[in-house]
Amino acid sequence: MPIIHHPLLAIWGLTSTTWLILWCVLAALTVLLLVLLRTKWSKARPWRKCGILSLWVHVLLACAATTVCIVTGAPELGNESPIRVAVVTASAETEETELEEEITPDWELSAEPPLVAPEIEPLEAPALEPLEAPQLEPLDAAAPSSEVEPLPSPALSKQPLAKASEPVPDLVAENNEQPPNGEPHPAPESAVDAPTPAEPEVPETYSDRFAKDRTELAEQRGGSAQTERAVRAALGWLASVQSDNGGWDASKFGAGKEHRVLGEDRHHAGMNADTGVTGLALLSFLGSGHTHLGGPYAKDVAGGLEYLRRSQRSDGALYGEAQMFARMYCHSMATFAVCEAYALTDDERLAPMAEAAVRYTLSMQHPTDGGWRYRRGDTGDTSQLGWQLMALKSAELAGIKVPTVTWTRIERFLRKVQRGSAGGLAAYRPDGRASPTMTAEAMFCRQLLRGSEAYQLDPGTVREATQSIVEEFPSASQRNLYFWYYASLALHQNQLQSPESARAWDDWNQRLTTALLTTQQDDGSWSADSLWGGYGGRVYTTALSALCLEVYYRYSPTEAPGELADGRRWRSVR
Repeated sequence: MPIIHHPLLAIWGLTSTTWLILWCVLAALTVLLLVLLRTKWSKARPWRKCGILSLWVHVLLACAATTVCIVTGAPELGNESPIRVAVVTASAETEETELEEEITPDWELSAEPPLVAPEIEPLEAPALEPLEAPQLEPLDAAAPSSEVEPLPSPALSKQPLAKASEPVPDLVAENNEQPPNGEPHPAPESAVDAPTPAEPEVPETYSDRFAKDRTELAEQRGGSAQTERAVRAALGWLASVQSDNGGWDASKFGAGKEHRVLGEDRHHAGMNADTGVTGLALLSFLGSGHTHLGGPYAKDVAGGLEYLRRSQRSDGALYGEAQMFARMYCHSMATFAVCEAYALTDDERLAPMAEAAVRYTLSMQHPTDGGWRYRRGDTGDTSQLGWQLMALKSAELAGIKVPTVTWTRIERFLRKVQRGSAGGLAAYRPDGRASPTMTAEAMFCRQLLRGSEAYQLDPGTVREATQSIVEEFPSASQRNLYFWYYASLALHQNQLQSPESARAWDDWNQRLTTALLTTQQDDGSWSADSLWGGYGGRVYTTALSALCLEVYYRYSPTEAPGELADGRRWRSVR
């Protein structure tokens, strides 16, 4: 039996031997007391006997308390480590007993919401019938051509997007041949102003992507010919590195490197996040007006969607082979892309996959907390919430019904993470402190919920959020693309609300475009050497950079009730 060590021994100057002698004395006194109660004090009144016994028992307990400690040392007196206790169920695997660390992803992927996870089958969504992965006929996209003919209506055409057994052709290189030195061909200039030959019937929110004067529209809102060339180069690189299976390989382009961002070990998060980076790549094509039904990148988009269809699990999950910290990020990003493609094209062949993915998303929302995290039953974080909310809003635009209670829960969660005197700041989790990244993400989430009568944006809240965001302008030396993505969306959406908002957007946009244009590589990609790029890799950084530069037409800014004070709407404030 080990000798008990306690800090009081050192304080009192007692050795273990001395302490043992004292316990022997106490034991002898106890025996003597019991003998006296049976002889000399036998005629004493019962209450006196009880009182004496009670007093002595308390003395013994007090002595015992000073010699018992549940740690093997005291922080202020020794270097010994505390005993760690974990409760393990009898049926749990050893791997599943590891405690989940409290992390602050800014992929926050991040975080939110990216890894050694228990390899278990996900639980079925409550009250929902388990869905088999949609058995779509493989889809065949438009043939590559500088003049793309519109395909027949999706309702009349059941051709496949891309057959699983066929590699996805590289539409950037003519005749599937790579140019000298392995450099990808740039996208055709016509892809910018006319991504599809016919006017698509799309929700108004997406209409600017297909505007005939899109280049001029982008310039009016802060873009330029240089930003459009950068987007074309980024899409060209993404198309050139697409895998034969139609997806994008995260680890092949540097994902899963552990740099301990913010001091946290995320166990190489993102290494198997192929469906997540595929979703981001697809979103960058869709954001520039390219769909699987038309445009120079039709076959690339079709191949990506087909890859996600084949990756979908029977319960609707789209996280593929990602492990625990990356699963919900991958699912939400892939669902976001599928639902947006469905909303843009109204192609009913995408409906089964989108509906199944949305059902899985709804089943993973915490019923009382209102957020999402890594597993069913986890209380939420703001990083995860942003991607799930964008996916659900896209689903709604595609005609998929989202229960009212889902929006109510989201509103509840956003109130829990509010910070600041006006509620404009936001924290990663309800018990955390505010950060600019989470403030930007929460601001955009509130803008997406703006249509709800129960959730109206207060001007003071928006002003406080805006001030927090512009305190950390983009810089080429400190790239945080996750932050830039949400901040650009939020500030661009808000620019028409007041002259102050317009100035904030102009100042942000000037620094954003400078930082992105000066760091783009010659091949059209962006290096993974950024704050969260080690987890997502080069596909992640390139797709997010392209999405930042598509902000001018990706979503239409929200109109203010009246004209701006100076009467200008689209002309730059600078």
